[in-house]
Amino acid sequence: MVIDIHTHIFPPKLAPHAIKALENSAGAHAFLNGTKEDLIKSMSENGIDISVNMPVASRADQVHSINNYSIEVNNQGDTTGLYSFGACHPLNPDMKDELKRLKSAGIKGIKIHPDFQGLYLDDETVVRIMEYAAELGLIILIHCGMDPSFPDVHRSTPKRLAGILPRLNGAKIIAAHMGGYEYMDDVEDCLVGKDVYIDTSFTIGKFDEKQILRILQNHNPDKILFGTDSPWDDQKNALKLFKELPISDELKEKILWKNSKNLLEIL
Repeated sequence: MVIDIHTHIFPPKLAPHAIKALENSAGAHAFLNGTKEDLIKSMSENGIDISVNMPVASRADQVHSINNYSIEVNNQGDTTGLYSFGACHPLNPDMKDELKRLKSAGIKGIKIHPDFQGLYLDDETVVRIMEYAAELGLIILIHCGMDPSFPDVHRSTPKRLAGILPRLNGAKIIAAHMGGYEYMDDVEDCLVGKDVYIDTSFTIGKFDEKQILRILQNHNPDKILFGTDSPWDDQKNALKLFKELPISDELKEKILWKNSKNLLEIL
């Protein structure tokens, strides 16, 4: 079994525009067209049983409409294998009610992307909404490290996350991109061994393998999750590179699906 904890899709009418805009801003290449159908096809072709969509609200007024689609996708997950988290923008004045709506709808967690939202991860507004999400039992996936769309401003670093973890004691936090894209030294210094999940999205094959292996081997083996960041990475290649890592089969199995299964409680 394989669970991809970190993917992205868009509503069908928005997908072409969203993919083109993000390709231009990040200088990136999308491997899929951004629709749920294309992601489900990729999953089927590459032996990925479950994927989780991580929607991003770059504006506070987008949250409700994005989450309408997230709930629709999530409700079909038992059939399609594609589930969804909800979008969270800390500046949305109705965000607490929106979090309660997500929880009631069966959504397991939320995605926060400080760079797209123009907020630092340790801003009081951000921390308070994460505290409330944690009270509801929602998982919180945070973009960590550099984002190619914002190469000069890094609002969500491992050090900032480490600084607020004591306030989020007991919360289910996932630090995306191995804890910090292009911040692997700080990940080792600040996050490895802490009470935080990390996912592997958009890192394996892109950073020093010896350092990646140290992080995987020194962090809590129950708190590492396989992710790809599809469509911004190719699910087939990301899975191949992960399986080729010289780590134990037991650890691979935990990362590929067991840890996500236990966290998501969906199987």
